[in-house]
Amino acid sequence: MIEGRANELPDFQVFRTVIKYCLFIIIVPVLSFFSVKVVLFDGILRLEPITSSVYSAVIAVIVLHVTLGLYIYRAYNEAEKTPPKPVKKD
Repeated sequence: MIEGRANELPDFQVFRTVIKYCLFIIIVPVLSFFSVKVVLFDGILRLEPITSSVYSAVIAVIVLHVTLGLYIYRAYNEAEKTPPKPVKKD
C-alpha cells in the first residue's frame, strides 16, 4: 500500500504543475493585454483604439511565448533530474 502511494505522489505533483502552468499560460497573457492596453496605450500614450489593441495583442503574444518557454524549460529540467525507474525482474 505504501508503494502505491509513492507512485501516486509524483503523478499528483506533475498534475498540479501542469494545471498551474495551464492557468498561468491562459491568465497572464490576457491580463497583460488588458493592463497594457488600458494603462499604457489608452491612458498614457492616448493611441487610437485599434492601434492600441494591435500593440497590446503583440505584447500578449510575446508574454505567451515567454510563459510557454518557461513551461518547456521547467519540463526539460525536470526530465533531467528524475532518475530512470528501475525495471522489475520477474
